[in-house]
Parts: sequence; structure tokens; C-alpha cells
Amino acid sequence: MTTREITTKESLDILKPLAEKEEFINFTGHKKFPHKGLGDNVYRFTINIMSLDLLISIMEHEAVQNVYFTPSSPATGQGMDSISMIYKVYVKYHPVEE
Repeated sequence: MTTREITTKESLDILKPLAEKEEFINFTGHKKFPHKGLGDNVYRFTINIMSLDLLISIMEHEAVQNVYFTPSSPATGQGMDSISMIYKVYVKYHPVEE
């Protein structure tokens, strides 16, 4: 049996419905994120509000191996208030068996 990495479309198909459940979360910048420490099969996106429910929903998906996140300063005028942070979320997927 061979394995492959998850595609960008497959990742978006998993994540977008989960993010849309949280009506006020702004889900943007979904893209592949190869990283030496995390390895391949990692995608990154940005959200304006951290939701524990969202993180748990992502983590519980059978295709997901782990979820990481880090706060980041938003661009001027992009935060909800003067001290808001945005969050970059990194999702590492299991290899897809073919």
C-alpha cells in the first residue's frame, strides 16, 4: 500500500466547513506549509478569533494528526480592538493511503 500527501483542496474541504460553524471567525490564507520540524503534509491558515471548539473539531477529524497555533499581530486596522491578536493555525495530516 502506498501513501501520498493530502491535497490543498482536500485540506480546504476538511477545514472550511468546520470554520464556517463559528460564524464570526474569519478564516483566511489557507496554504501548504512545509516545515523542517513539522515535516510535510502541513497546511496553515489564519483566523481572527481563537475558538477552542474549532481546534477540537479539527483535531478530532480522522485525517488530522496534530494541530498547532501561534498568536500573531494583525495588520493595522484588522484587529477587533487595539490589543487583538490573530492566530496562525497549522494542521498536520496523516498520509493518505491509496
